[in-house]
Amino acid sequence: MDKSSPLVDKFFASVTPNQPFSRLTSPQPPDYGDLKSWAAFPGKKSVALLEPNTESQNKLKEVDCFFIHPTGFFLKEWNFDMNTDSATSQRTDLMLATQATVFNKECNIYAPEYRQATFAAISQNLGRNSSQALDLAYLDVKEAFRNFLENYSDGKPFFLASHSQGSLHAQRLLTEIEFKKVFSKQLIAAYLIGYPLEEEYLRNLGASVCTRFLDEGVIIQFQTVGEDVIRSRLKFWLFDGKEYCLKKINQLATTNPISFSKSEGWVKNEINSLLMPKISGISPLFDYGATNKNNSYVREINYADDQNFYARIGKSGFLETKGSTIDRILKNDYLGEKDLHIWDYQIFWNHLRKDVETKVNKLKGNT
Repeated sequence: MDKSSPLVDKFFASVTPNQPFSRLTSPQPPDYGDLKSWAAFPGKKSVALLEPNTESQNKLKEVDCFFIHPTGFFLKEWNFDMNTDSATSQRTDLMLATQATVFNKECNIYAPEYRQATFAAISQNLGRNSSQALDLAYLDVKEAFRNFLENYSDGKPFFLASHSQGSLHAQRLLTEIEFKKVFSKQLIAAYLIGYPLEEEYLRNLGASVCTRFLDEGVIIQFQTVGEDVIRSRLKFWLFDGKEYCLKKINQLATTNPISFSKSEGWVKNEINSLLMPKISGISPLFDYGATNKNNSYVREINYADDQNFYARIGKSGFLETKGSTIDRILKNDYLGEKDLHIWDYQIFWNHLRKDVETKVNKLKGNT
């Protein structure tokens, strides 16, 4: 799947489980009637409530956002046991602070913890082990969404949002026939960022679940890279209607989040958009072997000083970027692949936020 190097091989050896996947040894399923099973929930203290240059607001809104966070689990087990005293839980907080906060001005945020598959399962071809670990994670996401609809949604309009592994599961969630009526009537838009969404897959969703999914702006997907970059990965885990399997990507359904169009020309950023978290202490984000929580936490989020960047949809379908902002980020690109995966939300944070606001105002009939 990926180009191999001694450094990459060593990393994967350190995070790949030694034993085969087994339901018998998997962590116990979460109880979504318990607030401990939610990383963010209305009324619960969470970094998902942080806003730039202002105090956090925790007032109930008329619109919801169901947010599925990405992978933060890098240990040699197939699925996360949802231990809130773990480094994995801290990584989730960082992702909530830089991703889920996009939606907090307009939405109540519901972000479930789940038995996420370990990074090795989603980033490598580990056969049935990968497929089964991802399937276990999805069962939690589906149950959390069902719980959200039955106990908290009360028919309100909502956004579906996600990143990386979360977006893989969100794609599958949209295929569920039991939620067809809900998606047709209550879903405003889905931000399925950081994982491939094929044009063909989207057309199938439109035909089987909701034709509105084919309307521009209803489903937003992009994967960020540097200029003229084609990712080395050739296949991705995708749901084929029965199970997760490796599939080659043909045509990506990509939206440029600056212009919110599918134009292939360069579009210049004209606003404060790139978001940076201020962290107290040393974040466990890049200490992949960390197991226990340390004393670091996200203190605040603010816009970066350098906001000079452009974006375009490249020939490969990935979202290409350039500018001094991107150059600064890529100074730490040790592998030289110009992959900006973990920056997908942060770079376009305010563009996404403004799009959410526009959609909510339109829903309310405001200009």
